[in-house]
Amino acid sequence: MTEIESEPVFGAGSGELAFNPADPALQADPYPAYRILRDEFPVLRGPLGAWLVSRYEDCEMLLRDRRMGKDFANSKFFEQVMGEVGDEPPPFLGLGLDDWDAKLFMLTDPPEHTRLRGLVSQAFTPATIAALRESVAAIVEDLLGELPRHFDVMERLATPLPIRVLGTMLGIPAEDQARFTEWSAEIAGLLDLDVQLSPETARARREAVAACTTYFVDLATRRAASAGDDLISTLVRARDEGSALTTQEIAATCVLLVVAAQETFSNLLGNAAILFSRHPKAFARLVAEPQTMDATLDEILRLEPPAHQVGRIALQEVELHGRLIEPGDAVILLVAAANRDERVFTNPDAFDIDRDGRGHLSFSRGIHYCLGAPLALMMAKEALLGLTARITAMELAEETIAYKPGMGLRGPARLPLVVTKRAA
Repeated sequence: MTEIESEPVFGAGSGELAFNPADPALQADPYPAYRILRDEFPVLRGPLGAWLVSRYEDCEMLLRDRRMGKDFANSKFFEQVMGEVGDEPPPFLGLGLDDWDAKLFMLTDPPEHTRLRGLVSQAFTPATIAALRESVAAIVEDLLGELPRHFDVMERLATPLPIRVLGTMLGIPAEDQARFTEWSAEIAGLLDLDVQLSPETARARREAVAACTTYFVDLATRRAASAGDDLISTLVRARDEGSALTTQEIAATCVLLVVAAQETFSNLLGNAAILFSRHPKAFARLVAEPQTMDATLDEILRLEPPAHQVGRIALQEVELHGRLIEPGDAVILLVAAANRDERVFTNPDAFDIDRDGRGHLSFSRGIHYCLGAPLALMMAKEALLGLTARITAMELAEETIAYKPGMGLRGPARLPLVVTKRAA
């Protein structure tokens, strides 16, 4: 490599190029840096020794590869971090050793993953998603109402919608749902690789995890006495049959489900609004041709995915582009970089709903394919249908977009819009 334009993003370190995911320039626009990685450093040692993989073919292969697992707590990576901080919370997670006692199906490998995922998947069957559509549409109608010409789409729709939908699925009383937005904002950092976590942020995250977990433990305990047809009740019944999750594991799984749904969906809808503001013809076409909805969502997910990184742990030795990934090493698959790989997608930086964007990796691949993908797509469709029924165009009210901190998940923290309303 002969020239690097962004010194803070790419700097010398440990004898090779160092990639700094915390750099503000990278958070504002990571795609030029991703292009450099794809072209010249397709496998690179990143923060805390994790391997960064950025090309589509490599990411797609490793997502399916059974030599890759997800049990971070039993990795060299986790041992290294815990060894550095002792009994203190890991700097990038803000969690202590006790917080890892409960197994999460999203952080397990077969055969345990197969059994636990099978239990949770009961809430995400096609029939269940179809049955939810009417209630999701009603929530969208309630949230949007009579839209003003100026509003923040994150505050009005993108943030409250997933909490209300998950509240229905989990049986969270309506009066308790508001607090999950605040908890989610704190806990979302769990899904990121933040090596510069301040003591204050770590403390706030631990408190949010503890409060949210305690809430779900209490809810699961109450459901044992009076079970319904929600997901928590289903997991409690399975627990009582002696073959599934403990109460603590039920609570931990619910915490991750709420946070993942809240943050990824709000990012998806916020990123969609940014793209539509910058590409008004695309939104006008969606208004005029709602049958293009599926292709439009695929292209949004390819171009501006809500999650930029997918984490794996090497279970066996893997050699890739001359680099040796050893058992226990952490591997960060940069799916947002892979989704713009010019080796796979023609003119990859363009927003083109006529392309076949179904090959995007935004929902992962293989046995860890996103369980909530059908729900997220259904919710996004209903949200966009609600918007297209009311407006014909949207513009950004502020030139600079304030993104949420971190790189693992990427979406706007707030997004004020100015819209053109449909004629009465």
